[in-house]
Amino acid sequence: MRSGLRNIYIYTFFYTFLLLNPIWVLYLLNIGYSIFYVTVLDVVFYLTIVLTSIPMGRITDSIGRKKALFISSILTGVGIIFFGLFQSFLGIAISYVVWGIGVAINSVALESVTYEYTMSHEMKYLQIIGVVNFLSAISVAIASLLGGYIGEYIGLKVVVILTAFVVLSSSLFTLKLKERKRELTRNKFSLKLGNYIKDRRILSIILLRVALLLNINMMLIFKQPYYKEMGIDTGMIGVIFFVDVLLRGLASLNTHRLAFIARNRFFAMLLFTSLTFFTIYIPGLIENWISLVFLILNSVIFGFYSNILSEEVNELVPSEVRATVLSVIFLVSSLLTAVAEPFLGYSATVIGLEKTLLIFSMIFLILSTLAIFIHIMGRDSTSFKLELDKKGSQS
Repeated sequence: MRSGLRNIYIYTFFYTFLLLNPIWVLYLLNIGYSIFYVTVLDVVFYLTIVLTSIPMGRITDSIGRKKALFISSILTGVGIIFFGLFQSFLGIAISYVVWGIGVAINSVALESVTYEYTMSHEMKYLQIIGVVNFLSAISVAIASLLGGYIGEYIGLKVVVILTAFVVLSSSLFTLKLKERKRELTRNKFSLKLGNYIKDRRILSIILLRVALLLNINMMLIFKQPYYKEMGIDTGMIGVIFFVDVLLRGLASLNTHRLAFIARNRFFAMLLFTSLTFFTIYIPGLIENWISLVFLILNSVIFGFYSNILSEEVNELVPSEVRATVLSVIFLVSSLLTAVAEPFLGYSATVIGLEKTLLIFSMIFLILSTLAIFIHIMGRDSTSFKLELDKKGSQS
């Protein structure tokens, strides 16, 4: 294995070794916060990503992916330490700001460096990003299994602090990362962010990725209390999360083998958005082992289809603005999460989780339908690229 690729893999594993994954909501509930206030605090986290995504994307494009990932590890680790040390609303909010900036940087830098590495070494992106996301899932799966039982028998705060130190250790592996030298384009027109957002292929992909990210963000919030309502103890929730993220990772790992399913973009949009809708809708109707299967299937679909969309958008934008364009995806998904979480958190507190899942399934359906509509009715990317070439030659 190439050393550069190995370093990307090792960094990914340690950065995503989140022992707190199955217990962080339970931790906040344990220190006195309701689901509503958990979601209000989460607004701070996602608003931080909203406000910093594009600036961090531009900084990542400027300073390079290697330095950006180092900074990301430090900020994320420090934010998690604050999360474990502070119990006041203000203290946790501050931890979320620091943590959120770290995540905002990582979200665009890791995907960018992976894509650019595969292109410079003539490797298949779907295969490599599949391995990256598989390792991320395996890391989270093992961490979830350990975190659930550490939280059950030793303490939830211990889980949080241990997570912080593991994430901080990932910064050491960024020092060995290698990134290719990027060739700067002379086409100033092509570097304007708005020009890419206008392209119907890019815009539809952005909206679909936003819908999927919003879905995974909300499921992360709701799965833990949902399983608690089913009478499942904390240790077993860790086991369920282990299976959940493991299957998601396997779906990601095998994306390149099953990519033919998504060869027809319109068919893939209809298929995977419909399936995702039902994985949210069915648990809102029933609360038993069948709903548990659907919630896990939700993660599996995300593991596969998000890779397909990742390759499509990376192919359409140049290296100089790649992190910035990707930051738009995380900005919009974080903004929608920040808006939706308090509403849905209040809904879960007042009318229950099952009815709230039904409401959220409708929100997801609206977003994904809009993305499909833009794909059908929007501006053709071929003519857009011709316009880029024309204006670039005139500049």
